Amino acid sequence: MSDADVQETRNGIHRVLKQSFGFDDLRPGQLEVIEDVLTGKPVISVMPTGAGKSLCYQLPATLLAERDGVSLVVSPLIALMKDQVDSLRSRGIRTAALTSASSPTEQSAMLEGIRRGEFDIVYVAPERFRSPRFMSALRDVRNSLALLAIDEAHCISEWGHDFRPAYRLLGQAIVELEPPRLLAVTATATPQVREDIANQLGMGNPTLHVRGFSRPGLTFAVEHSGGPKDKGRVIIKKITERQSGSALVYAATRKNAERYATELAAANVRARAYHAGLDDQHRDAIQDEFMNGDVDVIVATNAFGMGVDKTDVRLVIHADLTRSIEAYYQEAGRAGRDGDPATCVMLFNHGDVRLQEFLIDASFPKASLLRSLWKLLRERPGLGLHQLPDYELPGSPHESTLASAVRILGRHGYLVDEAGALRAVQPKEIGGEFPEFDPNASERRADVERDKLQTMIEYSYHAGCRHGFILDYFGEEREGEVHRCEACDNCLGFGEAKELTYRQQEQAESLLLVVSEIDGRFGRKRIAGIANGSDDDERFYGMSSRGSLSGTSLKDILDLLRALEAGALLEQSRGEYPTIKLTRTGKKIVAGNAQLDPDLLRLIPSSSAKSRRTRKSVAPTGNADPGATERLRQLRTALAKEHRVPSYVIFSNRTLEELATVRPTSLDGLGDVHGIGPSRVEKYGDDIIAALTDDSRRA
Repeated sequence: MSDADVQETRNGIHRVLKQSFGFDDLRPGQLEVIEDVLTGKPVISVMPTGAGKSLCYQLPATLLAERDGVSLVVSPLIALMKDQVDSLRSRGIRTAALTSASSPTEQSAMLEGIRRGEFDIVYVAPERFRSPRFMSALRDVRNSLALLAIDEAHCISEWGHDFRPAYRLLGQAIVELEPPRLLAVTATATPQVREDIANQLGMGNPTLHVRGFSRPGLTFAVEHSGGPKDKGRVIIKKITERQSGSALVYAATRKNAERYATELAAANVRARAYHAGLDDQHRDAIQDEFMNGDVDVIVATNAFGMGVDKTDVRLVIHADLTRSIEAYYQEAGRAGRDGDPATCVMLFNHGDVRLQEFLIDASFPKASLLRSLWKLLRERPGLGLHQLPDYELPGSPHESTLASAVRILGRHGYLVDEAGALRAVQPKEIGGEFPEFDPNASERRADVERDKLQTMIEYSYHAGCRHGFILDYFGEEREGEVHRCEACDNCLGFGEAKELTYRQQEQAESLLLVVSEIDGRFGRKRIAGIANGSDDDERFYGMSSRGSLSGTSLKDILDLLRALEAGALLEQSRGEYPTIKLTRTGKKIVAGNAQLDPDLLRLIPSSSAKSRRTRKSVAPTGNADPGATERLRQLRTALAKEHRVPSYVIFSNRTLEELATVRPTSLDGLGDVHGIGPSRVEKYGDDIIAALTDDSRRA
């Protein structure tokens, strides 16, 4: 384009921006997206909640309607379509929504309206592209189709956090309609998901815009907590101590949402629960109360928030761990949309992880279960959902998993529900249009969700800048390396310290050895029991590392296992019964070919992780005696060979340095050195004292 053409395009953009939308300026990143769309480049735009992605298709659609015709916007939620249609109509933009909520008469009228050019923008659900009648109408007007915009485009990818199979219909529709302009927008898409979006839509070499993930006005923090009772106290404290504005609390289950809302109300906080178990009218009323300021706090599941634009949210609390960074950032991003500072806190404990693992298994049944359930209902039609657990099915599935399997089979035309009586069928037996059925797709999706959950765990334990972690995850480039963002708990230094103590570092080294000896056969709970000696299975009596963390609680060992996973020294296998094994780096450490780097490990500590006795703390000063240092090093090597364990199991480098600095002369004095507990005093105390006093009796 010539300079004159560019200027003319920008003049048109700013004219529509002011006249139709009432804005004086665009937000950062919007102009570049809009210009590329108008020039006909295929565009993928990733802009988080609050960055203004909707305007990136609404404005060009409005501008193009003056000369080129109608724009189609694919959107997955009827409620979100309604909000946008109402808003655009109030601005004089001819807009309609074609959804399953429309009556047959309304749908016919809208299709005729599309043919006659009566609309500027038409919103459609992805499922509409299954309708031959709808596709016929689009083919009739494709010469007047100005733009095809796909909102929530991550739904097209199995790697996205909210995969929706109907989005896969869009690739063929694009081939048939050949829209002159194609835009895919989403608030959450990793580089892998962006590549999948481009492939599924046949974009070839799209122009990519990733902007808006840097939200310096949001302060991110992760806090360790106990169970729901403890979380309830923390939530009430944070809500009541906030200085201004409204707040959102997200919970993983309806039960938790109701619980925290009730506790807040009892503390005289104007709070309401919001979840999918409430009817539409009830949910709409609660949302209106919140938007109008009649309610200060919404306690919600992830059913709340899509399209909600309340500017004064000053605090977002995640009472439970979310399943993915995408979900967390989208929900947390509803804070501070007016540009003023806001705080986003996640309360974390291991129960949350187990809950999410259960929900993944419940939501995505295995192919073997889907096939067996279909066969059972073919042979025994009329069974109800509550009767299915009485029959032998692969994996002895929970009723929630069975409910998911029933929904999947029904969605694809392989099962019908006749007043609670289930019957297996073939799609051709009942007629209608159904999406293609891949019984392995659910299992693949479960693997994706487990990977995303692992990344969320890594975020929870992350020792560095949380803003930097998020930017790196979504692939947004940043200038230089972010060392201190001044807007997260790690960079600001508030909250609980997460550095491992010397004792915890030694425990981490011992725990790596435990995992090495069991060779990836067991999960976290079993490993923890072996490590502290509480697992009395005779198979483990001969393990040299069994009981090496004796006296340490199972909970603290589980915390430490998570820290080692986040530090990429351990990894969890996939599948219904995941086990823990060493990574390549973990194996190097156990083999003695690498040293454990404590800077990579951070722990969310609990009170039980503290030392069980009062002891002096003498940190290494750098004044270690060279001769004592060398003698201790030789002793450690000899003891390691004798006991057939890595050197660090005897004592760590930090302990060695402190011993050579303090040079205790008695067994009691050894007990004041970090990393020398009663068991080490008993096993190695005399030898260590001898090495420190230059006694050569072991030579």
